[in-house]
This record gives sequence, structure tokens and C-alpha cells, in this order.
Amino acid sequence: MKAFYFENMMVHQEGEWKRKKIVFTKNLFLPARSLDWMPNRKIQVNVFKMSPGKVYVDIEFPLNQKSLQDHHVRRYLYQGTSLVISAIDLRPHMDWKRDFHNYSDELSGIAIDYLVVPKVNIKYLTPDMIRYFGLQHVPFILVYAEHPRDLKDIQWGWLNQMQTLVRIPIGCMEHPLSKFMMQELNHFSFQVLPEMISTNPLSKDTLNQTGISRKKGEINLYRDTDFNLYVNRNQKREYCRKVQAPYISVIRGNVVKLNQTIYDQKGFGEFCNHTIQPRLKQRF
Repeated sequence: MKAFYFENMMVHQEGEWKRKKIVFTKNLFLPARSLDWMPNRKIQVNVFKMSPGKVYVDIEFPLNQKSLQDHHVRRYLYQGTSLVISAIDLRPHMDWKRDFHNYSDELSGIAIDYLVVPKVNIKYLTPDMIRYFGLQHVPFILVYAEHPRDLKDIQWGWLNQMQTLVRIPIGCMEHPLSKFMMQELNHFSFQVLPEMISTNPLSKDTLNQTGISRKKGEINLYRDTDFNLYVNRNQKREYCRKVQAPYISVIRGNVVKLNQTIYDQKGFGEFCNHTIQPRLKQRF
């Protein structure tokens, strides 16, 4: 296996820009000492700055629209996304366990790495759902409300008791009722995500709380080799914003975007097993 490295690369970590030596293979970021025993090659990238791959929930470009699925995947790749979390809307009349897993199977073969989470109107959320998805290691349950009456007659205590047992976070979709729903969840001491789920990339805090950062969304040792490179000519604060498309995007060591060209290879995407613990919790 061959290692590659960037010397003195400007990297975005912890909300700051720092110069780092970044070592990686086709699969993982590695410690600099790996160069002592692995065949290696230095890559000259003086004109670039580096940031982690972005992680989105598919609010803006939903992957469940089959006729537009390939187009939506390309939109996410263009934005520098390394992982899309697709939400499937579950209803009480559905065989929701079967439909959840069928939908996950349907995404197999898309051109980007993915996860699936349930999206449930808060009035339909049950302790059985919380228990099941917690035991399945789903990163979070996405809830919403369409009308103020959806928030009435909810058995908050039963829901909270089950969440305490399986410890799966609750995420709220950005909506006019979201703030009120968040107040109710906080009042009953639910474990909730630190941000509203919107069309923006997920924050570092959310990635940490859900466990996704074990694999994606951070440039750290033994994480997937996902990163974006931006041409070093703009102000530092302009990098990593949603509107800023990278010049180069890499997912698991593979270039998926180069300037305006998208390499959306069918079958490339993988289900992200974010439950695997990295060997060490270290930074470059």
C-alpha cells in the first residue's frame, strides 16, 4: 500500500485554519510516522486549502425522488459532499420497519456514500420506533410537525423513557413550528441535536453527537480519506460555506470532482458504517 502526503497544508479544523502535514492512503488518514515504513509520494498543492468532506441531510435534494436521484447526487457531489443522509418519511399505516430497510437497499449503487434515517411526524412517533432505531444504530430520528395540533396529546414521558434506554438523538427539521417543538423536547429532557436540520451541512457538534464523525466529516487519523480542496485566493472565512464549491473533492481516496467535472460512477457509493470505532482518537 502506498501513502501520499501534503506538506504544510492549510487545513480547516476546529473552526480554525492550521498548517498541517497530512498523510493518507486510498482508504484512511494516517500518522506522519507511517512515512517511515510505507512507500510514499509527496503531492505538491501549494495553491490549495483543505477542508473535510461535507455531510448533508437530503432536505434540499431528496434522494427518494427516483427520476431525479442521479441529478441530486451530482448536486451533492458538486458541493463537496462526502456523505448524504437520506430521510424516509414513515407513517403509522406503513410497515415501517420493512419500508425503512427496503429504502436503504434501494439506495445501494448510487454514486455517493450514504446513510438512512427515519423522518416521522412527532404525533406518530412511538416508543417502539425509538427502541428499534436505537438498536439499529441509526444516527438520529428526524421529527417534524405540520400543525400545532400535532404537538397535543403526545406521551412525552413514555418517549423520553425509551430514548434514555437506547440513547438515539432526536433531530428537528427547520420549520415554523420547530422552535416550539424543541422547547417541548428540552422541557422533557430529550437528547436532541444541537441544530435544526436544514439545507446546510451538518455541524461538527452534530457529527460528534451522532457518531458520524467516527468515519466522516473530519480530517482526523483513521477516518475515511474524504476532503475538499479550494483554490487559495479567497478570504479564509469564505471556505467551507455551503455556497463555496471546491475545486477538487475526494471520497475514500477517489477524486469525484475536478473543477467543473463530476465523476459520478454508478456503484461507487457505500453505506456508511459509522458505528465502527477508530483505533485512536488522535488528531494530526
